[in-house]
Amino acid sequence: PAVSVLATPKAWTLFFVVKIKLPKLVLNVGISVSNPGDRADFYAHAFFVSCYVKARRDPRTEHGFLELLPSFFDKLPSSPALSMSLSAVAHCYFGAWEPAIRDAERTEVQKFYIKALGALKLALRDPQECVSDEVLVAVCLLAFLEDTISALMSRTRMEDHVKGATALIKQRRSSTMTSDLSKRLLIAITNALATGMPVQEVSEVWQDPEQLPSNPATLLDAMNLQAANVLAAAAQHANSRSSDKARSDLLLRARAVVSRLEIWPSLVPQEWWPVSFARESIPQEIAEAGLHGDHCDLYHDTSVCDTWLTWRSTCLRVCALIADYEQGEAKSDAVLQLQQTVDDIFAAVPFMLGSKSMPADMFDTAFKYPCFPAQMVPLHHYHSAAAFGGLTLWPPLKTIMDYVRHLRSNQVLFLGQQIKRIGTLYDVRNPHRGSSHRGASP
Repeated sequence: PAVSVLATPKAWTLFFVVKIKLPKLVLNVGISVSNPGDRADFYAHAFFVSCYVKARRDPRTEHGFLELLPSFFDKLPSSPALSMSLSAVAHCYFGAWEPAIRDAERTEVQKFYIKALGALKLALRDPQECVSDEVLVAVCLLAFLEDTISALMSRTRMEDHVKGATALIKQRRSSTMTSDLSKRLLIAITNALATGMPVQEVSEVWQDPEQLPSNPATLLDAMNLQAANVLAAAAQHANSRSSDKARSDLLLRARAVVSRLEIWPSLVPQEWWPVSFARESIPQEIAEAGLHGDHCDLYHDTSVCDTWLTWRSTCLRVCALIADYEQGEAKSDAVLQLQQTVDDIFAAVPFMLGSKSMPADMFDTAFKYPCFPAQMVPLHHYHSAAAFGGLTLWPPLKTIMDYVRHLRSNQVLFLGQQIKRIGTLYDVRNPHRGSSHRGASP
């Protein structure tokens, strides 16, 4: 069947189910298409699975848990914690995109979230369930949900579920993380920790006696964990009266991390390297919507762009630490390196957001994106850029906000403009509107 790219998620979901035969397993969460009362659940699950779980991505970027979810679809009927967690996330994303709803925190999300917490508590009391992959995935989904809502509602990121996953892995490490699927889950939790708040004692938790699956993204996760340890040590140092030697040792550790991070670009496939486009080759609509400096970068796909931005965000954090600890010429060099990293992050904005300046349907192709001469923008990029653009850009932009003291004035201006733009495109809410959480409004 034909479907307009301007169609609502409901219409496109039905098209997707018919066209590529969405697994029946996605309908096994008490969803019956013949029952009108359950259609909202069906639409939500099918939309989330089609647009996010089964989204097109370079397999060499796989290091999260979303791509692992299809392996657990047949476990949904027997795992209430997993099925309720998936339902909460699905309704969150469907509500955020459905034009008639535009609410990622609507009643259905809260209902399934409460049910998921209850089912999770029961599962954790069972000695067999608490060490199962299904429970670990359920915790990952709840962490993913809280991350999403924290971003869309402009709140401080919550770490409870990520720390809960850490505790579960500590409990399981000796005997139950040996299957390929379990090891891929371990990688996913590593990624969540490495790109989030520094967690103490990570080196003890994540050392695996057997080799884990490896790709450029997982290699970066290992480097990010080393950076997380240094940043955690720096936070402790700032809150205590450490000696000059401790400060010097920390600086040496930070420089060692930077040296390791500098190796990573040489480990990625050649087609992953961004291609720089000069301003005169970029459509005017894109430049007006958001172009920093005289060029932008094109990437292999959105998942590769996301991986590069993760690398740059980590480099940014460690460079800022060195800039704060160094003096004189060494400090100036660190600040210049930090500013160049910020420029490189900004250069990805046109690839992910194109010419968009106002909210639009996910499958709208009326907008422009930078592309090679005599070529058309791939159709899949319209979808993946809409679905993941904000998710990909929001974390590095928030990271940059922490270091505005080191930025040039034109960088501060562009940062504010793009945060406001993403807030408009993805309907990021004002944190002072009915929320007791502390956060920074876009």
